[in-house]
Amino acid sequence: MLAQFLRRFLFLTAISLMVVWVVSELAYRLIQGDTARPPKTIELVIPLGTAERIAAGEPPLEIPSEMIFVVGDTLLVVNQDRVEHTLGPVWVPAGSSASLRLDTANDYVYTCSFQPSQLQNITVKQSANWKSRLAALWYGTPPTVMFLLVYSLVMFPLKKKEALSSKRKTQT
Repeated sequence: MLAQFLRRFLFLTAISLMVVWVVSELAYRLIQGDTARPPKTIELVIPLGTAERIAAGEPPLEIPSEMIFVVGDTLLVVNQDRVEHTLGPVWVPAGSSASLRLDTANDYVYTCSFQPSQLQNITVKQSANWKSRLAALWYGTPPTVMFLLVYSLVMFPLKKKEALSSKRKTQT
């Protein structure tokens, strides 16, 4: 009976690994976006005339209202405008640049002088790498095995050795 249980357990473990791997890979491919990469420096250019456009209530050229980064990225703000600009804790004088290192995964809303709303949404996500993909297997497989094992024991109970040997005797 123990041998039957171990065979079933190992079989269900293999099935669970495959199922969890397929599901986690599908989810990874659906949501990976631009987060499946190492950290890098991303340049945000504030073009000349941005302050005038904001004062007129128009959106700035080529500046997104929401940005997505990976933990460890550095946002380099290059100010080509004639006036100074701010982005949260970053002050960028006219004709210069400043940077902001993004070390913590979170959703941030910074005050911003180059958006009509005076707010800039920045999302910082963990990088999707092989470690996070293995973690899905590590955390997903044991509960899946236990679920399938309990379900299989209820639906297909293990047979006792005596019952098996008596069946074999009657068949011969």
